[in-house]
Amino acid sequence: MTRIFNAKNKLWFAATGLATALCLTPVGLTPPVWAAAAPAPEDGEAGSGMANLIYYNLGPSFITNYDGAGRLKYLKTDVSVRIQPGSAPVLERHLPYIRNRLVTLLSKQLEEDLTSIRGKEQLRADAISEIKQSLDLLEGPGASSQIINLYFTSFVIQR
Repeated sequence: MTRIFNAKNKLWFAATGLATALCLTPVGLTPPVWAAAAPAPEDGEAGSGMANLIYYNLGPSFITNYDGAGRLKYLKTDVSVRIQPGSAPVLERHLPYIRNRLVTLLSKQLEEDLTSIRGKEQLRADAISEIKQSLDLLEGPGASSQIINLYFTSFVIQR
């Protein structure tokens, strides 16, 4: 007896093969996880060990208007900081103050600064400085050493 292999049969064989492969997978094995190598330390960063790779999101997104001249323009950005292990509770405690300082900093920006790479890098340096100054003010001198670096994980402007 000959079987005719049409699209319906091919789909059934593909689904059966996938189900068989999943059933034959040994219990406890997980799919491979891809991880990027630790980035090389940038200026001002501590060593590049995996223990230092702690990122803290300062979310929710920062949304503010900028460049007060003329028509309203908006900036939306997400910010994360790389911190020393055990520093998250300090950031959580002072997050409203830190966010306020960052919103103020972001709203002072000029359009030409936000659209250039050099301007964005300067904004990043100013933002990390604001956070470090805030921690030193609220927690005492030396508290800023808990912050290693700052990253914009998204950056959208509307002109």
